[in-house]
Amino acid sequence: MTSFNSEVGDITTQRVDAIVNAASTAMRGGAGVDGAIHRAGGPAILRDCIARFPRGLATGDAGWTTAGDLPARWVIHTVGPNYSRGNTDGRLLESCYRRALEVADELGARSIAFPLVGSGAYGWSLEEAIKLAVDGVTLTPTAVEEVRFVHPQAITAGRLSWELTKFTPLRILQGIAVLHERGYHRIRAYPGMSPSGIYWRVTVAGNEPPLGDPRSGPGGVTRIDYTSGALTQFAGGVVTRLTRPNDVADLMLEALPGVQPHRDDPAYVDWYAGMLYQTELMNRLPVSFSDDLEQLPGWEIGWGSHHYYPRPPAIPDFTPS
Repeated sequence: MTSFNSEVGDITTQRVDAIVNAASTAMRGGAGVDGAIHRAGGPAILRDCIARFPRGLATGDAGWTTAGDLPARWVIHTVGPNYSRGNTDGRLLESCYRRALEVADELGARSIAFPLVGSGAYGWSLEEAIKLAVDGVTLTPTAVEEVRFVHPQAITAGRLSWELTKFTPLRILQGIAVLHERGYHRIRAYPGMSPSGIYWRVTVAGNEPPLGDPRSGPGGVTRIDYTSGALTQFAGGVVTRLTRPNDVADLMLEALPGVQPHRDDPAYVDWYAGMLYQTELMNRLPVSFSDDLEQLPGWEIGWGSHHYYPRPPAIPDFTPS
């Protein structure tokens, strides 16, 4: 299972199996990330580029060389399309990431660090560069275990982190719907925001009402807690864009031992299906509470959107399992 993350840092100092270089078609070094990698890695990288790529490298393609003096083992070079010179084909930019991962698999690399290809002198907007980067890595099947983005600016690294992890909350919500289909009507989602407003979080409750509910038993609640600060880690596993909702449902059942199916709350199941539809339609996460505000008038689909979905029906009479 591949984990995805983003951090502030210098691509040349990453201790991973392979780092990715945003190269030019000539494959002879250059400015920006390309120049920094050649300077830090020493002349061995350029010698390998000349030997392995005498005619350069095509836009959207990738190939590898030694990493020279870098802490990584390999440098995987890829050539992004130059938006500033009229090459605006996003498929080529996405291909850079797909081909880099394919080369990493050929090498047997288990960890890889990417820069944000195309966002510098090649002129791609930050929004488009991030979207295509995340699509490229999350939609490519790979044996690489860790995919890391490295960017020197904290704001950009944070935006990459959110784009990488926003699919995890959605898969969790979809996994709950799968459990409802399997008959686990008492599985509940309680999504909210952290006091800082930075992290989305959710409690997945089992057969009992949530803590604080007057019907909660003395033993508390069978629950799984998730915060987006945990990135793709959920219920002892990794949940990414490529994880199937059925697999997320299985993860939850493993983390909620003893939970039993109860086909006795179709009203909640129907309500939840409608809420999830709105979430998927708007591509924004639901929020049912915030620690620093009074109770919201409904579930807000998208924090700050003021688009409210009615609150769920009341929990029926509860008898502990």
